[in-house]
Amino acid sequence: MINSLEFLVCPECKSQLHKSAGTELQCVKCSNKYEIKDDIPILLPQNLEEFKVLEAAYHDQEAHQYAEINMIDSYHVTHYIEKYLNIVNTLDKNSILLEVGSADGNDANLINNSGITVIQSDISFGMVKLAKDNKKINSKTVYVVSDAEKIPCNDNSLDAILIVATLHHLPSPINFFKEARRSLRPGGLLIIGVEPNSWPYFSFYPFIRFVKKIIRLDKYLKSKHSGISIGDSETEGFSYSDFKLFLNESNLKLVKIQRIWFLLGFIHTILSIINSKLPSHKIIKMPTFLQKILIYIDELILSIPIIRNFCWHWTLVAKKNNN
Repeated sequence: MINSLEFLVCPECKSQLHKSAGTELQCVKCSNKYEIKDDIPILLPQNLEEFKVLEAAYHDQEAHQYAEINMIDSYHVTHYIEKYLNIVNTLDKNSILLEVGSADGNDANLINNSGITVIQSDISFGMVKLAKDNKKINSKTVYVVSDAEKIPCNDNSLDAILIVATLHHLPSPINFFKEARRSLRPGGLLIIGVEPNSWPYFSFYPFIRFVKKIIRLDKYLKSKHSGISIGDSETEGFSYSDFKLFLNESNLKLVKIQRIWFLLGFIHTILSIINSKLPSHKIIKMPTFLQKILIYIDELILSIPIIRNFCWHWTLVAKKNNN
């Protein structure tokens, strides 16, 4: 069994942890204590902001159906995840990858590199527990509940960080970028996947809310879950300029950025709204053949300069310089 203490440190002062009792860890420097629950260390800061407490509570509650409602396992999502996970699969054996916001572990399950150690982290214990129960990958895996803005790993200790559809749930993305740079080794990679563009938040989404109110959708279809997370409800998405700012402020170098989804963005959003009102056994999914066709069409559309800034989501890869 893998020893998680080989890879994890105190989130506050980044010092070593040791077991002070059967279900407790203690920092050797600041003496902060952290619970171990179901063999999962809970390495959250002592004073967690209310925003993050609410995020954790929402995802704890929705863990059992989160992937279905958000179509996380749909082809048009996994297609792009697999593309940037190809980078992970080229990492040297004995590399260490941290996944931030691992949710149910679906992304890590697509990793084929059995030599690397994967640290799956999420602020929600329910999600980390689900990821642990759903483990399908051959890699060595460490599970931890942690705050993305206080990564519980040593300086220069990680070969890659993967964060998918999570950045917009953070109250201060720039703090995450700085933490990523601190914990990555020189030459280490930051892989960001499926983050929303900003334009729908001041155009399409207000229109959808107006239509829902007019047709009184909530009256006829009662929600089968607790709504949306505070991160999803308050985000305004990210522009290309936002990412440039984050990278410049954290001294990370952009390697590649890709714009994804155009027609698929509209369809995915509408289906997500409908599915949020349906029981899990009635979730609507697009046929895979249709998703493949739409991906091909979208990539042609997004090659047009005028339209490319109207992509629905971004994926990007950044690198920590060797100096």
